[in-house]
Amino acid sequence: MLDTPTILAFLAGAHMSDESNKVIIRTASVKNEDGSVEPYMWTVHQFGKQLGFFKAIDYDRPEQAAAAAQALADKLKAIPWVSPFVTHAGVIVADYGAAAKLRRFVLSLYNGHAFPVDLSDISGMDKMHFQIVVEMMTSYHTLGENDQDMLKLAERIKKEYDCKPVKYASESEEAEY
Repeated sequence: MLDTPTILAFLAGAHMSDESNKVIIRTASVKNEDGSVEPYMWTVHQFGKQLGFFKAIDYDRPEQAAAAAQALADKLKAIPWVSPFVTHAGVIVADYGAAAKLRRFVLSLYNGHAFPVDLSDISGMDKMHFQIVVEMMTSYHTLGENDQDMLKLAERIKKEYDCKPVKYASESEEAEY
């Protein structure tokens, strides 16, 4: 296998359908002691965001990880990624009960300590609203606070709905279970 490898990161290639929909696959490789170079990881990027991460160790063969990265890149070229915080903003800021629960969920992603969410709110959602939660959670898991659209929506919600953070008796106070 790889004995004390030297890590070399380089661009494997850029795939473009047009400038506004640029998809890049980056490959990280290791240089073995015998001088051979072996890829071990592929990342897929669009609009400056990493949208896919494929490690050779997670597949039977490194070629399968490369193929999975290429499949995602091809899908993104055909249908560009759009943040679910943009796609579903109209539903999230609407004026009804499930939308209010979605807003609380967005604020919890933004700052879970200041804006905790009751998970029973999510478990009782209908299929459409639950799918929105899943898309937002998946996006947050992938991008975290690097998704500027999530941050903008959270700030909008805080401002438009005058949301205040939860006040705790002390910062060291633990939740009781």
